[in-house]
Formats: sequence, C-alpha cells, structure tokens
Amino acid sequence: MIAGNIYGVVLNDRPQLAQMAGDFAMPPYKAPPEAPVLYIKTRNCLASSDSDIVLDADLSRVEIAATLGLLLGRAATKIARADAFDCVAGACLALDISEPESSYYRPTVRQRCRDGFLPLGQFGAFDPEILNASIGTAVNSTATHAWSPERLARDAATLIADISSFMTLAAGDLLLIGLPHDAPRAGLGDTVHVACAGLSPLAVRFRPAGAA
Repeated sequence: MIAGNIYGVVLNDRPQLAQMAGDFAMPPYKAPPEAPVLYIKTRNCLASSDSDIVLDADLSRVEIAATLGLLLGRAATKIARADAFDCVAGACLALDISEPESSYYRPTVRQRCRDGFLPLGQFGAFDPEILNASIGTAVNSTATHAWSPERLARDAATLIADISSFMTLAAGDLLLIGLPHDAPRAGLGDTVHVACAGLSPLAVRFRPAGAA
C-alpha cells in the first residue's frame, strides 16, 4: 500500500518545544523551528507486526516512539487545512525506532534508518477520532508510556497543509505525524506492544544479530 516515500516529523510535541525553548536560542539552532521538521524513513526500515527486530552489537537499547501513520490516497499540493483529510486513505500504528539522541540538528541516517526500524500495524480506514485517542506502549507486558496526538503542536490536518505548501505529498506516501519527546526505551530480549482504540495493535521483539 505504501507506494511512495515515508516522512516523519520531529519537534512537533508541545511539551518538548517548551522544554527546549532555551536551547533554540543557542547554536546550532539559533531559532525555534518555523516549518515542519521532516526526516525520511527508508524502505529497509519497514517491518510488520510480530516481527523480530535485530539490534546490532553496537546498539543494546533503542528509543521506541509509538505514533500514527497516515497513508495518502491522493496527492496533496498546497492543500487547505480544511481539505487535508480528503487526501488521507488510511491509517496505522507505527513504532518509530531510533538510536537515542540528544540533538535534532541534522540527525544521521544511521540513527533512524536501520533495518526494521519502522514496524507498522495493519492499515485501516482513517477516522479523525483516532487523533484524539491514547496511544499506549507496553514493554514485556508492563504499561510503559501513553500519549495522545492532541499533544501535537501542529495537528495532523495542519501538518498536511503546512508540508504541502512547499512540497507535494504524493499518493502512496506515508506521513508519521509526530513523536512523543518522552518515548520509552527497549533493548535486547524485550517485547513491545502498541495499542490505540480504532486501529490494529502492533507487537515486535528485539533480538541480537545472529540469534535464531
């Protein structure tokens, strides 16, 4: 179903923006972000629910940020906010895995684009109500984190409109709408479950390279 690019968004969490207000006045940022801050998840990152995610020997723990992925059903070019959801064909849970990082200035591909670093749940019809729901993460059956897209500085409709003002989101593109700044971490041997009302759940396991 994903025929195009996969875009993620950082610095779209209101509590994080408030926490980093002092940092934005200093190098290398020098100012707070004025437009959506995008990154790309390459296609080698894709994995399905119930997958084993391999962690190389140099990476024993990772950040696990549960979020929503919106699948574009038609191109969005300079789309108005009121029409943004007309371009969305489906939605899924996503677990955006990355190396822990302390800076968002020019993040490296290695941090976010390792094999299997974007497990996705099954796609379902898009219902705007999921944007008000809680996304819960459990590690080894223990509830570890919960957040709602209501925390986003730019909500999903505004995000689509703002991105499409300077680039086309094509049919088949997947947009990850934002990450919680307080996302938990997991490591070798851990099993992670992600759930959100209205969407198929997502589960993955972390194993070392070379393990059967």
